[in-house]
Amino acid sequence: MTLQEMLREIPRLTTREQLLLLEAVSRSLRADLDAYDMHGSAERLLGIITTDEELTDEDVERIRFEHLTEKHS
Repeated sequence: MTLQEMLREIPRLTTREQLLLLEAVSRSLRADLDAYDMHGSAERLLGIITTDEELTDEDVERIRFEHLTEKHS
């Protein structure tokens, strides 16, 4: 079922069915947000910076510091 089909069906559901659907979507979103919050910012940015070798936390902090000091110099 496509999203468009689901959206057409929602008004046809009973109030109880709509509430159950709302609860299911809410649970799914909470689970996704909880999983997202459990990762550090480095994991969220994975793949944005390409390097020949893996960066350590110290490397990232050094790059960040250099970037901030260059902008304010």
